[in-house]
Amino acid sequence: MQERIRNFLTKQFGSPSGYFGKFIGNRMAKGNVYDARWTVSLLDIQPNDRILEIGFGPGVSTQLASGKASKGFVAGIDHSRTMVQAASQRNAIAIQAGLMELKHGDVSSLPYPDESFDTAFSLHSIYFWPNPVDCLKELRRVLKPGGLLGITIQPKDKWEPNVDPNVMTLYFGSDVASLFSEAGYRNIRVEVPPPQEDKISLECILGVK
Repeated sequence: MQERIRNFLTKQFGSPSGYFGKFIGNRMAKGNVYDARWTVSLLDIQPNDRILEIGFGPGVSTQLASGKASKGFVAGIDHSRTMVQAASQRNAIAIQAGLMELKHGDVSSLPYPDESFDTAFSLHSIYFWPNPVDCLKELRRVLKPGGLLGITIQPKDKWEPNVDPNVMTLYFGSDVASLFSEAGYRNIRVEVPPPQEDKISLECILGVK
């Protein structure tokens, strides 16, 4: 029974669905604000930039990115229809203004032409990508030359032992940096935020097309 509960909770974290998924989304919206602000601060987003977020969840980080790209465009892909609905409600004004679109989909097959975006980013999503190098290559495809990708994770040794390894893969920043290199990125670096007692440990891996 305990194993089944762990499997269910891990799957819900990766792709929230139904009533419980809405509850998970609300917790994400409150709990990931620091993660989102820190990640977006590393991306050097300019007002006219075109931005792509993978796994936007409740849409907090998407909203922050849109605030930076005030004259640009922000797109988002998430494989949870529950989160697409929640994030669309959160970002309704930007969507209605044509400054944002949020779609149900998968990072392995992005519905955008080559060289569509200046920047792409993702928070706490790569754990659920079955073929991460292929996914990173797909993100590289839609980035413009010189475009930046940022992937934020919680390091492998900072997780509670109650996640299901059959559902999600945990990484150290150095592991993800190696994946970036294999996918063809350059100028790869790993950033960490200043330590704060009430915040989880984070690493953001950044690379340039």
